[in-house]
Amino acid sequence: MTPHETAKAIHRELSPIAPGLSAAINRALLDIGEGSLLVGLGPGTHTDDPATFSEMETIPLKGAHPAEIFSKIAQAVSLLEEHSVWKVIVDKKPGNSREKMELLYTLFRERRCFS
Repeated sequence: MTPHETAKAIHRELSPIAPGLSAAINRALLDIGEGSLLVGLGPGTHTDDPATFSEMETIPLKGAHPAEIFSKIAQAVSLLEEHSVWKVIVDKKPGNSREKMELLYTLFRERRCFS
């Protein structure tokens, strides 16, 4: 899958439940990208340059169970990790609110290993 196809597929699945994560993945794939093999393009643009950012999101549960939401997020993250060098860490803010779930996403581009 190309980055555009991956972003589109993830957006289709995630935007109804976690639009913040969908937007963050879109930013990672399309704005920041995978990194170029060319040198001299500037900091953060080479494949060996680290790239990381974080986003926070509050998801209204609207009667849904948090496990259902985490399951859909895990599927989208798995698709991202299969088709790119980006990884995602999802942290849930402690609390027992039955109406909303607060999440912190950390997206980072891993260094590529070339043979």
